[in-house]
Amino acid sequence: MTAVVQVLDVVQEYPGVRALKGVSLDLAPGQVLGLVGENGAGKSTLIRILGGIEQPVSGRLVVRGEDRTFRGSAESQAAGISVVSQEFRLVPQLSVADNVFLGHESTRAGVVDAAGTRARTAELLDQLGLDLDPDRPVSSLTVGDRQMVEIARALSREFDVLIMDEPTAALNGAEILRLHAIVRRIAEQGKAVVYVSHHLDEIFEICHDVAVLRDGSLVAHAPTADLDEARLVEHMLGRAPQTYERGAVTEHAGEERLTVRGLRVPGVAEPFDLSVRAGEIVGLAGLVGSGRAELTRALFGDLPATSGEVRVDGRAVRLRSSREAVRHGIFMLSEDRKGEGILPHLDVTENAMVSRDRSGLGLLRRLLPVPADESAQFERLRTDMRIRVPHGRQLIGNLSGGNQQKVLLGRALLSGCAVLLLNEPTRGVDVGAKVDIYQLVKQLAEAGVAVVVSSSDAPELAAITDRCAVYFAGRQVAELHGRDVTEDNIVSASVGQTVQEGSDV
Repeated sequence: MTAVVQVLDVVQEYPGVRALKGVSLDLAPGQVLGLVGENGAGKSTLIRILGGIEQPVSGRLVVRGEDRTFRGSAESQAAGISVVSQEFRLVPQLSVADNVFLGHESTRAGVVDAAGTRARTAELLDQLGLDLDPDRPVSSLTVGDRQMVEIARALSREFDVLIMDEPTAALNGAEILRLHAIVRRIAEQGKAVVYVSHHLDEIFEICHDVAVLRDGSLVAHAPTADLDEARLVEHMLGRAPQTYERGAVTEHAGEERLTVRGLRVPGVAEPFDLSVRAGEIVGLAGLVGSGRAELTRALFGDLPATSGEVRVDGRAVRLRSSREAVRHGIFMLSEDRKGEGILPHLDVTENAMVSRDRSGLGLLRRLLPVPADESAQFERLRTDMRIRVPHGRQLIGNLSGGNQQKVLLGRALLSGCAVLLLNEPTRGVDVGAKVDIYQLVKQLAEAGVAVVVSSSDAPELAAITDRCAVYFAGRQVAELHGRDVTEDNIVSASVGQTVQEGSDV
């Protein structure tokens, strides 16, 4: 079958980095092609070239048999390529409908057809199983809902090729199943789909073929049926995969570092109670709307609590802002790494150092030999945290998601925090970087930090936490300890079912 798009020997270079090294791919009508690789392998670079955001140093793009050079996203879209970017391109102040049709507004007699735009948006949202008012401002949406609006935006255009870059990173289980059904339907209509995901079960579930990038080169391209997960991971890493060993559950943690009693948060039915000891990793599990996200936001001063008490190392603290939270030893990594984590206009060293404590050393004293100056401190972080970056003055926006997350963990380490709140810590992170991050979290706990991990990834919580509090409809329904912290128990409690025998509920 004739390819709708061909990528022929494409090379892309940045200062000091060759991001793509002669990559060639064919995209056929009706094909769902999984595109996988570690963070930094070149996937996002290839997507930016196909989307017209960048032009390659050399190589060719052929669309329906014709050589094309895209000088912007509008030209790529006009050629029939629609991209769901990993980075949201929404305008928060505008409504859902205005965002979905931004740049290709429906008009009647030269005037924007507001009613028609709302109606068409409602249809798209219905296809995605999303109960959202088209007039609602995007700024009021959750990260998951924003992701769905981004997908609706891509579907609103005429296209022959749909590129989806980590489309399910912020979605729950039901939303993921609906999206998979839509991808299958699009392929049945004769469209080509490029599907990028670090969740390899998705690749095997919906992709006909898989292409693997490693260090900018195409190292494998085969039917999905010819591979298994272990072989695919070996292609991605160039070696047998590392595994994370959970080790013994923390039985001898220190004194309570974080104590939460009767904390009432707007929009959550019941007050929160929580305690975390020094050296302990405690998980927060629950579906969207369960209340766990509101708890971490309240503990970081982003969401004002109406009553209750929070203590850090036995001392009552007031948390009216994130600045106050940091001052009291509480540090948070947001689930929205791009929007609320990194400072994209600053380099990686500046991003790591921006919240360091007055000594400039934080937990570095306990984890690493301490260099004298800022540059040397970052170099030590880069080595010990396996941050893949050519130098400390690289803009953080040019790093992969996994490496950005490691820089943010370095920032937490340098802050000298007593309590670390992690929201979806490995969202959008590849299998190799995920193991690195788990090990870094374990090291932080071993240094005496009280770690709270809020995650929708039940296997992640089962792998790294000592205890796990599970929330359903705004109240805690289970607290799992030790051997009872299993994926099955977490999932069962998250949907309101009774967990297996032996669990502390």
